[in-house]
Amino acid sequence: MAKIQKVCRDEKNIHAGHRNRLLNLVINSGMENISDIQVMEFVLTYVFPRGDTNVLAHRLLDRYGNLAGVLDADPVDMQSVQGIGERASLLLTLMPAIFHRYTLCRIGKRELLSGMSEVYDFCEYLVRLEKEEQMHIVGLDAQFKLKGRRCLAKGTLNMVGIKHNDITKFLNSTMPIFVFFIHNHPGGTAKPSKQDIQATKNLIELFKNLDVRYIDHFIVGSDGIYSIKEMRFGREFIALE
Repeated sequence: MAKIQKVCRDEKNIHAGHRNRLLNLVINSGMENISDIQVMEFVLTYVFPRGDTNVLAHRLLDRYGNLAGVLDADPVDMQSVQGIGERASLLLTLMPAIFHRYTLCRIGKRELLSGMSEVYDFCEYLVRLEKEEQMHIVGLDAQFKLKGRRCLAKGTLNMVGIKHNDITKFLNSTMPIFVFFIHNHPGGTAKPSKQDIQATKNLIELFKNLDVRYIDHFIVGSDGIYSIKEMRFGREFIALE
């Protein structure tokens, strides 16, 4: 019995030492400078308080390809990976939602959009990583300070059918001087469809009768951010292999 207890203590110390070395590696090298397997292993240390996570990290990456593939996986499907139960799969697949909430908090602190670069940053942070299509209206005051933002629709959007009543409610509640619209094409090009262009024409007509200045309608896709007003990409994204 004493021998078994010693083996268990030794194994526990080995794992604890490895976790400390992994933490120090992340702190000293930075998350961007370590391997995919080390990142995955590090994430798993917060899901599994004890034990070796290296083998499990390899299993997950072998199945889903990379960290994004793991975190975007279906939690039920993930439970077919040896060593992953319901709790672990749910914790891992909820992480993107946590990251998005963090991003929205950062956006909320950015009160001034003083140039197009910051506007494009705002668009990118808001919807680039979303898996479903969304349509947002953003209001600014005369100094381009953020007055408010509202999601007008989610899911499969009928762009032409965006309710003008929802827009006027937003305008009445925030009283902006300028407005712009953002929507995304998850996994597709940011280039507008005929429906996107017609919807934008409808929006422009609406704002002709209101004391608010329409700025633009931005589309965020996998290849960049497209300005319908300028009919060109305002920002292009580099494709990652």
